[in-house]
Amino acid sequence: MNIRKWLLFSLVGLRGQSLGKYYERYLYEFQTGIPPDTSQRSLLNLFQHCEQYVPYYSRIIKEIGASFYDDPIKYLNQFPVLTKDIVRRNFDELKSLDLSRRKWFLNSTGGSTGEPAQFIQDWEYASKAGAIKLLFSKLAGKEIGECEVQLWGSFHDISDNTENLRARLINHLENRILINSCMMTPGRMRELIDIINSSKPKLIVTYVDPIYELAKFAESEGLRVLPQSAIMTSAGKLYPFMREKIEAVFQCKVFDRYGAREFSDMACEIPGLDGLWVAPWGNYIEIVDPEGNRVPDGIEGEILVTSLTNYAMPLIRYKNGDRGAFSQNSHGQSQKYGQVLREVIGRSMDFFKTQDGALINPGFFMAQLYFRGWIKQYQIIQNSYLNVIYRIVKLSEPPQSELDELIAITRKGMGKDCDVSFEFVDAISPTASGKYRFLMSEVH
Repeated sequence: MNIRKWLLFSLVGLRGQSLGKYYERYLYEFQTGIPPDTSQRSLLNLFQHCEQYVPYYSRIIKEIGASFYDDPIKYLNQFPVLTKDIVRRNFDELKSLDLSRRKWFLNSTGGSTGEPAQFIQDWEYASKAGAIKLLFSKLAGKEIGECEVQLWGSFHDISDNTENLRARLINHLENRILINSCMMTPGRMRELIDIINSSKPKLIVTYVDPIYELAKFAESEGLRVLPQSAIMTSAGKLYPFMREKIEAVFQCKVFDRYGAREFSDMACEIPGLDGLWVAPWGNYIEIVDPEGNRVPDGIEGEILVTSLTNYAMPLIRYKNGDRGAFSQNSHGQSQKYGQVLREVIGRSMDFFKTQDGALINPGFFMAQLYFRGWIKQYQIIQNSYLNVIYRIVKLSEPPQSELDELIAITRKGMGKDCDVSFEFVDAISPTASGKYRFLMSEVH
C-alpha cells in the first residue's frame, strides 16, 4: 500500500477536494481505454452550465442557438475567440452566477505574451488539474510519494507551497524538494548538482532554461552528474539542441510538458507517443488561422484553449498567444489518445545576466507582474548589466508604491546598482518576424 498517496488524498479530501477520485479514474481510463466521446460530453456539460449561469456566454448561446446537443465540437467553432482584453472588460459577466456556492480562488498570469490577466478558478477545477498533473508524472515513471526535485522560477508558486503548515505537509507527502531556480550563479549551480546527486529523485520537474543552463555548466566544469530517472520540462520552448544537451548530461529521457496558469497542465510527452498528449478530461485545444477557423492537422496556427473543468469562470476558445500544430491525424477515428500536439512553437524569451555571471530566469520578472491591474501589456529589456527598462501599456495610473516595489525586486535580482526605468507607451511592436518578445536581453 502506498501510504504517502493515501495520506495525500485523505488530507486534500478533508477540504472537499476529490483529487484521489479523479486521479484513479483518469489512470484507469488511460490504461483501459479513454472513452472516445470524453471531450464531447465535457463540452456538452460546459455549454449547459454556461447557458444557465454565465451571462457572457448565455447571450452568445442565445444568438447562435442552443444546438450544442447534436455535435458539441462543431458547435464550439461558432463561439467567438476570447482574448485577455475581453476577459478584463467582461470580468463580472464571465463569472458564474452560482459562484457563491463554489469554493473558488483568484489566479493571475504574468503572461509570457506580456499581457497579464486575472481569472477565477474553483476547487473542482483544481482537483481535476491536480489529478492530471499526477498522471503525467506517473506516466513519466514517478509514483506518488517517490522523490521529486522541482526547479521552479516563480516566487509566487514557491511561497504558495512553503508558507503554511498544510502546504509544507503536502510537500512532504509528495516527497518534493522545491528549489528556487531564478538566480543561477556558478555557486548555486554547483549546489543544485549536489542536491540532485544526493536526493536521487525519480523525476526532476523544471523550467526549461534553468535545467539547460545547469547541463551546460556541469559539462563545462566537468562536474560529476549521476544518471537520472526522468526530467519533465515546462515554462518555455524545449528546442532540440536543449533536449540533446540535457539528456546527454543527465543520462535520462526528457519529457516536455505544456501548460498555462489559466488551464494548468494541458499536454505532455509520454512514453511510446510522438508529440504532446492533450489530457482530454482537462482542456480542448484548437489550432486556428488568423480568422479563428480550424486548420488541418499538421498545419501551424494560433492555439485556442477551452477549459472543460473550470465552471467558476469558463474560458471558451481562449487565445493564449501560443502557436502550435497537431500531429497528423490527431483527430482521426483511429487515434487512441485523442488530441496530440506535434509541437508548441511558443515564444522566445531570454535569460537576463548580471555582472557577476548569474543568469536570471525570465520567470523572475514575469512573476513580479502578477495581480497588477494597471498593466495591459509589457516588455522588459536589459540594455546592459546594470540597466533594465520596463516598457508598459497601462490601463490606469500605476501606484508609485508598486513602481518602487518593482524597482526594489529588480535590483534584488540584478544588483543594487541596477538602473531601473519605466517607459509608458501606447503599443508594443512585434519583431520583424511578426513575433512578440516581451523579455529581451541585449547582453551577450
